[in-house]
Amino acid sequence: MKLKIECDWCGKIFERKRAVIHDRNYCSRACLGRANAERFRIQSLENCSNCGKEFEYRGHHRGRNKHFFCCKECSYAFKSKKIYVPCDWCGELIYKKRTDVSRSQHHFCDTDCYIDFINFGKAGAKNQRVAGTIVYRKLAEMKIGRPIRENEEVHHIDGNHVNNSVKNLDIVTVSEHAKIHAAKKGRDERGRFIKQG
Repeated sequence: MKLKIECDWCGKIFERKRAVIHDRNYCSRACLGRANAERFRIQSLENCSNCGKEFEYRGHHRGRNKHFFCCKECSYAFKSKKIYVPCDWCGELIYKKRTDVSRSQHHFCDTDCYIDFINFGKAGAKNQRVAGTIVYRKLAEMKIGRPIRENEEVHHIDGNHVNNSVKNLDIVTVSEHAKIHAAKKGRDERGRFIKQG
C-alpha cells in the first residue's frame, strides 16, 4: 500500500511505499540533488577571520586551516603586522602592531587618555583630572559657561573635596576663598590659627 507524502525540497505531494519512506523524502532525483547541494553549501559556510563576513568556502583544506578569508584583500590585511584597535577611553581607532595588541590588556591613543583612564579607574581621588584639567574645575566651568579666570578658584560649599556635584561648587576669588576657609579655622587665646591634624 502506498502513502501520500510531501517532498522535503519542493513540497509536492507524491506516493511512496511505507517500506521506503525515510527521514527525508524527495519526489525526484532532481529535488534530491538540489537538497544535497544546499546541505553541502551550508556545511561549507565559514566566517572571514578578518572582516567577519559569512561566505562559502570552496577549498579542500578545511581540517588544517585555522583562518578563512572571503577575499585576497582580507587575507593580506589579516597577515599584516599592524591592525586597528579602539582606544579603551575615547574609542578612537589606533594602528598598532599585532604583537603589541596581544601583549597589552588596554590600548590608548595618547597619554591624556591613559591618565583619564587611570584617574577614573581610581575614582574618589581629590584631584581627578580630565585631559589634564582637574575634574571639579571642568565642572565649574561648564556650570558658569566660561573658563575660570586666573584670580578665581573653585570652592566646595560643604567642605568635602570628593563631592564634585555641580550644586556643591562655587566660583570665588582667591582672597574670598582664603577668607571662607580662615573663618572656619579655630584660633587660640593669642588669635593664631590652631593647627588641624
